[in-house]
Amino acid sequence: MKIFDNLFGSKKLEGVSIDISKYDVNEMKDTEDISEKVQTDLQNTPEVVDRRVVMMYEKKFIERFKKLGNLHQKCPYCAHEYKSSHVGEKKCTACKQTFLVQKRVQDMGTVAYKLEQKPLFDAQWKATSKIKKFKYYLSHEYEYIEKQLQKQGKKHLNNSLIMHSVINAYAKNSVSAGHYQLYAALMFHKAELMRSEQRFAEALIYYFYVYFLHANGVNNQAGFEGSSAINPELRQKISELLELGDFQVKKLKDLFDYSIAHLNVFNMAKMNHTLHKSYSILMKEFRLEDEAKRNEKPMRSFVLYTKAS
Repeated sequence: MKIFDNLFGSKKLEGVSIDISKYDVNEMKDTEDISEKVQTDLQNTPEVVDRRVVMMYEKKFIERFKKLGNLHQKCPYCAHEYKSSHVGEKKCTACKQTFLVQKRVQDMGTVAYKLEQKPLFDAQWKATSKIKKFKYYLSHEYEYIEKQLQKQGKKHLNNSLIMHSVINAYAKNSVSAGHYQLYAALMFHKAELMRSEQRFAEALIYYFYVYFLHANGVNNQAGFEGSSAINPELRQKISELLELGDFQVKKLKDLFDYSIAHLNVFNMAKMNHTLHKSYSILMKEFRLEDEAKRNEKPMRSFVLYTKAS
């Protein structure tokens, strides 16, 4: 039985959208017949890329996402005990230092932390807030995929594993049907899913890929149109992860290159913007944020390529 036997018809999505409704997806044409136009737009031999670049950035994210503060109602400077558990700004009666009390995102524990840690504390909250829950758009399809995985002998299924399977299935189906804009929206939800799992480097990779697709104006007529405008919501998502990692876009060329080499399913010759041009537009978009951050040496790039066997 085909996964999406009941999906038929097509729907043109206007503009550059990263929202997916159940109506949008259920209107997607279900077909295994790839048109000649779509076939010429796709890569025949995707690259296999060395993942060490991801591991380096993930390590940095882990360091930046570590738990801050203490749960013991003690001043973070001198460890003097305080009585009030109310959140907000406090002043230690012993060392006279000002500190903050707030719930931290990792365990929702009420902790006391140093005033100078507030930017990172806030960045941790921003990087994990307002995540779109794709599961609730397609509850029926979620249940169907769950049953299929169980039939395959998969055990210990969780929401994330099932949702990755749902999104992967729809993404493959949307590309083969020529619904490129819907495919880009699905990749956005893939990034959201990664972020919900606190896999921040991988989430940033998918956000970069969605930006690359948007910059090339993916549409539902199996075509591309160059664009320099970035979707405001997508920009915010990227900005929040850059803030958490304390990264400058101009230092992320290796991660950007990895993103496209690893994820791109399209023929680069069909794109209106080259990889270099797309990255240049992104750097220009985040120029002010880059200038506000401390200058640091770029990580050594491990973006190596081999042909897939």
